[in-house]
Amino acid sequence: MSYKLLEDAELVHLLKRDDADAFKQLYERYWFRMYSLALNKLRRREVAEELAQQLFATLWQKRHALEIQNIKAYLTQSLKNLIVDYIRKNIQEEHYLEHLRFYLPSDSATTTMAVQYDELFHALEDALLHLPEKTRQVFIMSRFEQLTIPEIAEQLELSDKAIEYHLSRALAFLRKNLRNFASAWLFFLVQ
Repeated sequence: MSYKLLEDAELVHLLKRDDADAFKQLYERYWFRMYSLALNKLRRREVAEELAQQLFATLWQKRHALEIQNIKAYLTQSLKNLIVDYIRKNIQEEHYLEHLRFYLPSDSATTTMAVQYDELFHALEDALLHLPEKTRQVFIMSRFEQLTIPEIAEQLELSDKAIEYHLSRALAFLRKNLRNFASAWLFFLVQ
């Protein structure tokens, strides 16, 4: 039997029956698309590869329990969920540090500056945890990932107005809660 000629629905049916060749064909059809989607969203090859691999590993592990009507839509949505989880778990702190370090003056090796920087970082981290999840996500995408409002709206499948609302909400909250930090770094974050 030539698996290349089978429709997706037939391959999914065979997958549920433990057909490794059907899984292999689905993998060959969709792995690069999923990898490309992850790479486009995260701009990191190794992470995109890891998430695409994780997606298919989960597909194989959960093959008996899954009710899939459209494999492409299922894989795309599952990958989006993996990307969001990855961002939540790994990128937030990394981006905070990268961007705050970038705006830290090069001659700031003094203890005072280091302490101020550390205090600001922890205050920002704490303040962000008090924001609603979607508002926090919009702020991080805007300020740390440098995405535009239309790019954020597309990724989160929201309107530009909704993104503007969340961003305004985050900025107002951070201005209020970080008002004790009068520094150039704070200006970058809340303007």
